[in-house]
Amino acid sequence: MRGLKEVLADQALMDQIEEAVRKAGWQMTRSHVEENEIEKKEGRSNFVTRYDRMNQEYLRDRFRELLPEAAFVGEEDQEHKDRLPDGFVWIVDPIDGTTNFLFDLRLSCVSAGLLYDGVPVAGFVYNPYTDEMFRAIQGQGAFRNGRRIRTEDLPLEEGIAFYGCAAYNDEHIRALMDYVSNLFQRALGIRTLGTGAWALCMVAGGGGVIYTEFALKPWDYAASVIILQEAGCLITQMDGSPVSFVQPSDIMAGTPRAHRQCVEMMKRCLEEEKR
Repeated sequence: MRGLKEVLADQALMDQIEEAVRKAGWQMTRSHVEENEIEKKEGRSNFVTRYDRMNQEYLRDRFRELLPEAAFVGEEDQEHKDRLPDGFVWIVDPIDGTTNFLFDLRLSCVSAGLLYDGVPVAGFVYNPYTDEMFRAIQGQGAFRNGRRIRTEDLPLEEGIAFYGCAAYNDEHIRALMDYVSNLFQRALGIRTLGTGAWALCMVAGGGGVIYTEFALKPWDYAASVIILQEAGCLITQMDGSPVSFVQPSDIMAGTPRAHRQCVEMMKRCLEEEKR
């Protein structure tokens, strides 16, 4: 069984993993979703298609060939572990932005994060519609289509602010809308993309300075964590604590300056919500 350093130093292996994630993305672009291929999951506006399952099965099988010692956790599994096993673990979202995918908005991605003993060590996020691959390996930097990215430490006032919200999660909706109103008044612009993984990568790549979302699932950010960190960004929960990889997290990710500003801003909004 290979150790962490050996696996991360194997560039041929990392290239093969990237190629598998790209292939899963290409399968999305060749898909046309029929009504009878859509299933509802728990909550309002929460869907899964046969293409989500097809991509997940493909990635599970391919990753087992490439790294057989790694466990696999996918969004479309019937059950999710309360605790990650030791060693290598894949956390995968086969299609992040399924609602976008259903309505052919052409903004969805494949996200695959590799953890070792609960710590992200490699991440791959691919948008097949723009043919953009974000990739990061612990200690080796973050890259966008092979070009190294390093985020400039801009404050909120000098960048675009991203946020996420889902119809199936209305917890803290009052605080979130109050927070978004504050973003509107302070940032250069506000955006919501419908895919947390891609929005996080946009922050890592300098397209925005902050991303905020309540109760984001681990497979939505497992790959993006290492991409953000290697690009010089911070990602925590909204109270500044570490994110979880076994349960949802309230995500705050951005440049160090914007992160500090927005953590304080959200704290005030949550306190106001309680009154």
